[in-house]
Amino acid sequence: MAIIVNKEEKRRNIALSCRDLLLKHGIGELTISQIAKTAGVGKGTIYEYFENKEDIVFEIIRTFIVEHEKRLEEISRAALPVREKLFAFFYLLFENETARKHLNIYKEFLAISLMQENEEMLAFSEACRGHFRDILNAILEAGVRSHELDDRMSGSADSLILFSTGLIVDSRLKSLDVKDEIDRLLNIIIKENQ
Repeated sequence: MAIIVNKEEKRRNIALSCRDLLLKHGIGELTISQIAKTAGVGKGTIYEYFENKEDIVFEIIRTFIVEHEKRLEEISRAALPVREKLFAFFYLLFENETARKHLNIYKEFLAISLMQENEEMLAFSEACRGHFRDILNAILEAGVRSHELDDRMSGSADSLILFSTGLIVDSRLKSLDVKDEIDRLLNIIIKENQ
């Protein structure tokens, strides 16, 4: 009897088996041979499930983003003051070494998707931005309802996502203290009487 292989599951399993390899080497240093060895399959099998190395990286990044979204949703639902929720929202990508490694891989991915103008990757990035915006909007709306934020903050998630993008891009600068920048922003937008 022939073995039935769920192609999507096999694809995901190959990608997931290479997460640590990607975090260790980055996109540029990663090779198909390393991926095949780590996944325990032949190079031909890799090309059966993926078009190229970037396709594998894209699949791995999808898993990172799903995990990140779950964490952001937990932050949004937490019984915390809005200031703490907003700080956690912006700082999540910088909070520990693993998060910073994920961030570095995402920056590499973003650079590739922008340089190659890969429509699927760009659409994925836009969808992720939309999810992040929706989560941030929920935090902002809760802050407006609780009077921790001024009414003008309602609907300002897009502007704050741009701030977050700037943090991601500039976080490599040694002169930038991410925590200080987040605190500076929160001091501007949180109502004085809080």
